[in-house]
Amino acid sequence: MNGKQSGARTGRRATLTLWRPVGPAELSLVRASGWRAWPPRLPDQPIFYPVLNEAYAVRIARDWNVPASGAGFVTRFEVDADFARRYPVRQAGGRTILELWVPAGELEEFNAHLAGPIHVVREFHAPGYGPLATRVAAAAAGREPADEVLAMLSVAGAKTWIGLDGALRTTAVTYGGHATKARLPENERLSSLVAGCSWDGHQRESAVAGLATAADGLLLPLLVLRTADWVPQVRERARMSLTTVLRSAGASALLTAASVATAIGSWARGGHAVEALAEALRTAPYGVPATARTHQDLGVRRLAYRLWLESGRSRYEEVMNATLGEPDGVCRLLCAERLVADAVRDRRVDVLEELLRRGSAQVGIEALTALVKLGHPEAGEAHLADRSAMMRATAQWAVRRAGRDPAAIYRNALAADPPVGRARALVVGLAECGTRQDVDMLLPFLEHPSPRMRAAAVRAVRRLGGSPASIAGMLADPAPVVVRAATQALRGEPAAVPAVRLWELLAAESPPHVRLGAYEQLRAKDTWTRVHVDLHLLVTRDVELGHRAHADLNDWARRGAATAYNAPTKEMTLLLGRLVDAAEPLIGAQQARQLRRILGIG
Repeated sequence: MNGKQSGARTGRRATLTLWRPVGPAELSLVRASGWRAWPPRLPDQPIFYPVLNEAYAVRIARDWNVPASGAGFVTRFEVDADFARRYPVRQAGGRTILELWVPAGELEEFNAHLAGPIHVVREFHAPGYGPLATRVAAAAAGREPADEVLAMLSVAGAKTWIGLDGALRTTAVTYGGHATKARLPENERLSSLVAGCSWDGHQRESAVAGLATAADGLLLPLLVLRTADWVPQVRERARMSLTTVLRSAGASALLTAASVATAIGSWARGGHAVEALAEALRTAPYGVPATARTHQDLGVRRLAYRLWLESGRSRYEEVMNATLGEPDGVCRLLCAERLVADAVRDRRVDVLEELLRRGSAQVGIEALTALVKLGHPEAGEAHLADRSAMMRATAQWAVRRAGRDPAAIYRNALAADPPVGRARALVVGLAECGTRQDVDMLLPFLEHPSPRMRAAAVRAVRRLGGSPASIAGMLADPAPVVVRAATQALRGEPAAVPAVRLWELLAAESPPHVRLGAYEQLRAKDTWTRVHVDLHLLVTRDVELGHRAHADLNDWARRGAATAYNAPTKEMTLLLGRLVDAAEPLIGAQQARQLRRILGIG
């Protein structure tokens, strides 16, 4: 089975991670189960089919559920892996479009083998959040049931709350409600939500009390938004209410509010919300900040890490594990900075060496910089061939601080015939700190069997001031990555390759990437060669480059023609005139007349 399995290393039973895209209706039913079970299938739905990868679920939720019902959600859940093996995996399209087929009659047993709750990990809404706002207003007024709306709001993220706040103030939502025959009771919470987003500042101010007292903290995100309101009276009342509400807010509501607060933190009046939520997280039970450090919203996660590191309650082992394993680079760097600062204070060279050896490039840069400060610049030599450009630059600086020349180390290492991967980094490193005299050492690498090595050598030779002629032949290389590197290296050198050779490379029998490189070089030669090659490709109805040539010709006619101060030669004028005549059915009579006028051929 190709699903994602977990639990094998923790002593728990192994589980299979699955995803399922759902619309508002199914989301509401899952919420009604306490996020613990999937609802029974309808009579015309014989199969329940969760999917085995998130990307496929995202595609269905975004591209099918949103057009069908205005919103789509991606859920993630785990099921006992041994139990799940009884069901077949079906390929519904491409190689990664895989579904687990569970007969509808066995869904109750399937639910009994779920390991933990069902989580909503992604949400998608129609652009502008208009359909959601319309449904909120209708449910608030009793024109439709509120269950689906409440379910959507219960999993809404910061982006959705901000979008809904604006959408509820549009004229279409405010005045465009469509009544139903059977009117339902008004929903008090949703009425407070609609009033809290009103154009009328008096209504928003009056709604603050309802936002603050809503059960289960559902409207707490909107209360956070009102603390940044443009009307001072609304803003101040919301801020006073927020301080009180946060003291008793549940963990889920608190984290959702923190998501909104960090999203508006850069607003002119958004700083108060961040400070209030930060204080609430500081005083929350230990489990809440710990959960916040794994929150899928990066704003919440980064805030939680900053508070954790500032609190003094973080243990060395925990910070080290986060530095080496946290997925978010910003959080990793925050932890690394704390470890580095402590290591410099305590002169713990061993800690810095471990970070340098095991950490990411950013972490390694911090550690190496600290080692140099502690008098160990020799640590940089081992990282001169690092894949990260910033790490190489830091290592080169460290080597210089040790009184050595990094270029000499690169030369000696290349002379020792290193493995391909290391040799490529050495070539790049020598280009970064070598001199023009090093070009001869790099030229043999232009014939290396590895395409990536040849591409690196092309860039290195050009960076050190090597002759354009020495890399011109790479435009015919069989590897696209090399031709792209050569094309970039020869940019601004129109005379590097004779036009006759470029026309040969442009011939139809050349590989597509070679033809593209030749075309780019020809159009950079001069104005009239550019027009010539564009018209030539159009007239010959070139399948690979014809559309590109047509777009370039249009761009030149709009912007480049006005600066064509040098007239073409008589021979070129006649040639271009014939090509314009032949291309007129393709480019249209108006553009053909424009080109003839520019060429002066009536």
